[in-house]
Amino acid sequence: MGNFFLLQVLVAVCALSVITTMVNKRILGFPQAIGVPIVSAVLVFILQWSASLLNGSQFITINIHHIEEAVKGIDFYDFLINGVICFILTASALKFQVSDLKNYWKPIGILASVALGLCAVIFAGMMFGFQWISGHVIPLSVLLLLGAGLGATDPIGIKGVLNSVKAPHHLMVKLEGESLFNDAVCIALFMTILSVLQGDKFSAIGMLKTLGYEIVVAVIIGWFFGQMVLRILAGKHEMESLILTTAFLAAGSYLVALHAHASAPIACVVGGLIVGNKWHDIRSDDEIDEINHFWHAIEGIINAFLFTLIGLELFILDLSASLIIGGVVAFVCLHIARFLANFISFAFFPQLKKSRYNGSLTILSWGGVRGGISLALILSVANVPALQPYSGYLVGYVFIVVLLSGVVCGLGLPAVMNAFYHNPNAPTEGFAGWYQRLVNRFNRKGFKYVVGEDKYGNELISRYQPAPMVIQDDPCAVGIAVPHPKVEDADGHDELKNPKSF
Repeated sequence: MGNFFLLQVLVAVCALSVITTMVNKRILGFPQAIGVPIVSAVLVFILQWSASLLNGSQFITINIHHIEEAVKGIDFYDFLINGVICFILTASALKFQVSDLKNYWKPIGILASVALGLCAVIFAGMMFGFQWISGHVIPLSVLLLLGAGLGATDPIGIKGVLNSVKAPHHLMVKLEGESLFNDAVCIALFMTILSVLQGDKFSAIGMLKTLGYEIVVAVIIGWFFGQMVLRILAGKHEMESLILTTAFLAAGSYLVALHAHASAPIACVVGGLIVGNKWHDIRSDDEIDEINHFWHAIEGIINAFLFTLIGLELFILDLSASLIIGGVVAFVCLHIARFLANFISFAFFPQLKKSRYNGSLTILSWGGVRGGISLALILSVANVPALQPYSGYLVGYVFIVVLLSGVVCGLGLPAVMNAFYHNPNAPTEGFAGWYQRLVNRFNRKGFKYVVGEDKYGNELISRYQPAPMVIQDDPCAVGIAVPHPKVEDADGHDELKNPKSF
């Protein structure tokens, strides 16, 4: 009759994904990147509680051991890093405009390189201090590896959060652009630190050479596949072959880059950017819309699977009070490290600092959502001999950081946006109102922006000017309208005049 294992796994994952997405949509109402892992983790707790409750029952038994073994058998790294992420990155790149990249390549480059490395170093130092105080000393090099793995913002998580927030276009471009391009630096830094832990000698020049090779070769591969796919798309096609051609672009460029030991994420992003910014000249808008709709659906399915699997990783964790406290501290340290790294990095570029919008760095720092990439990297090295004594801490910390990153950074991002961009519907009562007033303190300059449109439908950002106050001593008397002082920046510059303002 054959082996039905693959079909059984597919049915189980589909069923779990349906349950988690439905519960999130109907009860929690959170963005998928946040709600699905939470629901999945809750299901794990329910299963474990049910198994202990029904222990010894003659009628119903739940074999938790078998479930744990099945979860341990999932190669998260192969599923994500060597698998489906190429489709997610290419689908995003196909819709990303090169003109936006030209306008904001400097801040995106800084966030994806200098700030990422600084964040890893600062995080490792803070966590080493915490570990020393708590008595569970983990070597600084291991914590640096953890910081490198957690340094990259996750493109899948970022897209899930941004879809639920109405952010100005320039912030959307920077957050999504950073998440698309920082994987190369993150993985190169991660693998360099790992090689040092395994006994190799560290060389800054060697690391820069490796990083340079990975980026240059990846760009060449991406350019080649992009040009080749554009020529293929120029002929006559059925819709199915158009979709398969874009799938070939994603998987082909990624696979060739892996074999060339180049940065596979950059290869498929470059290929997607080339095709996405040229295919309007050779295909109709209706065809392009259909292809984008297909990839949007595929993204949703992959995300449902991925976020469900993230929650199921709770099965392989041996949770304890010290591990949970350490994970919460790791999240706080990572959050502080990202803020410090971003502000320090941009301090070296005063020209960018002069032309940035009020609150841009705060919003970008807050919006750094971590996700499956960080978890996949740590799980892939958990069995390395040099890391085995600390693998429980590493996996536990990353799992808790990923969950808290979605909940705190993802759900808190709208409030941070409201602190700098006027929202007449911002909450004023209850916990949400208290939290909004707390976050408003981030806005030290005191003025906000309003996002609107000009007569051509283009986004227009202007300074928010409060309505005049009406002073009326007597209800029957004529009131006197006293306007608020005009909002001006203390340093005298006007970021609104520059369309490339950061």
